[in-house]
Amino acid sequence: MMNRASFLKKLRGKLQRLPAHEIDIALAYYEEYFDEAGEENEQKVIQQLGSPSHVASQIMTDYALKDLETTSTSTKKNISAIWIIILAILSAPLSLPLLAVAIALIFSFGAVIFSVIIAIIAIVLSIFFGGIVALISGFFILTQHWPTAILFMGVGFIVTGLGILLFPIFARLIKTIVVVCVEVLGKLFHKITKKRKEGY
Repeated sequence: MMNRASFLKKLRGKLQRLPAHEIDIALAYYEEYFDEAGEENEQKVIQQLGSPSHVASQIMTDYALKDLETTSTSTKKNISAIWIIILAILSAPLSLPLLAVAIALIFSFGAVIFSVIIAIIAIVLSIFFGGIVALISGFFILTQHWPTAILFMGVGFIVTGLGILLFPIFARLIKTIVVVCVEVLGKLFHKITKKRKEGY
């Protein structure tokens, strides 16, 4: 039978991918939780909390979502948060049907994010390179028909400039889409694990 010490030890082991200070904060919280319940209610607390794997997956997801909200400007942090949520979902003690749903969600969100990012990049690049082509074309026909050449070069400068101006806007849009998708994934994961725990 699991006791307080073994529960906290297993929980620490499951949280190894988090920063050390986050692990310490989480463990201090659950130590206090056990202290408040009293030694006589130790088994009741363990039963209420669920397995260390379940608790760890919730902590990891909460950390990743909090990290996304506080450091949404960092691409590296966004990727790290996404990875932590995926690991939390895959390491959660889910039944086979729920695990299949969780994996399907990961792949679905991944496919949506990837498709949107590719589409946005394609739009920006087509605008930018379209402008470059118009600019080069203008230079080539300059000696043949200068009014058309000036028109082509003018359009080329405008479209190229538009592509450059749109790049940071679309980059921010991509980042926002990723953050929103990960937050939705995290919330769905919480619902899945909550239902699983209630099903005990």
